[in-house]
Amino acid sequence: MDRKRIASAFRIIILLNVILLLFVSGCASRQPIPQQRARAIELDRKGAEHFHQGQYERAISFFQKALQAYESIDHREDVALSLNNLGTVYQSTGEHLRALDFFQRAFAINSGIGNEEGQSLNLNHIGIVTLSLGKPQAALEFFQKSLAIEEKKGKVQGQAIRWNNMGLAYRGLGQDNQALDCYLRAKKINEGIRHFPGIADNLANLGALYESRKDWPKALEAFQGALEMDKKVENSRGISTDLANLGRLYEALGEREKALDHYLRAWRVNEYLGWKERILQDLSKIAAIYETLGKPEEAEKFRKRAQELAAAPKEK
Repeated sequence: MDRKRIASAFRIIILLNVILLLFVSGCASRQPIPQQRARAIELDRKGAEHFHQGQYERAISFFQKALQAYESIDHREDVALSLNNLGTVYQSTGEHLRALDFFQRAFAINSGIGNEEGQSLNLNHIGIVTLSLGKPQAALEFFQKSLAIEEKKGKVQGQAIRWNNMGLAYRGLGQDNQALDCYLRAKKINEGIRHFPGIADNLANLGALYESRKDWPKALEAFQGALEMDKKVENSRGISTDLANLGRLYEALGEREKALDHYLRAWRVNEYLGWKERILQDLSKIAAIYETLGKPEEAEKFRKRAQELAAAPKEK
């Protein structure tokens, strides 16, 4: 179960305006995008679609083809973006070292062409992977370098992302007071720009911190706030995490009926998303709750569902 929300951990970068129009605007006329770059952008779009549907192998296939297309015209900035996208998919599948290689390659290109915004993006992702590899101090340093670029460029939303992720690094270091300060800084920025997904990330992380301190009222308020924010923007992945967090909290408080309700709701969201790993977690939690409620028949139904899903062939 996720107890933390990494801001922009899985951001796929594509040129949305270009994809929609396949034109770029000039002063006096609209210049068509060259054929090979237009093809690469379309491949990126398809890769992003599969990524957001959880079809990671298909996403990798399209991003690899986009990378080859950008390399064929030596478009360095887009090559770096494609490498970052591939790293993001591998990060999502837990292949951290492979993801790190792609992020580092993207960073080398962006450094070579002086693309500071690209460098900041790569540093943030390198920090995320480094944190996943159990190196919070090194991750913190990457986030701090990325934050310095965001501040230099005046990118307010980017600053909030880095503050949030620095909070996660401080938690990994056991420095919860510093983590709390980072989360609150990020939340204040996101509230100022009304960035609801960011606020949800911050609240979820605050909830996890309060939960670790057994400050149940504050944890409950934070998790409920995160759910409210995610519902505003119909962020199904966030909603499933928030519902699971609330289920876990109610279970810790001994309110098993409420816990069951939230786990069931999280399961239904994850069924819609086709998020196998989360569905298996939900089914396990639901079965365990039914057992404690004295309903072994219901528990067995959900255990059977889990066994069937676990045995199902992996979707390509």
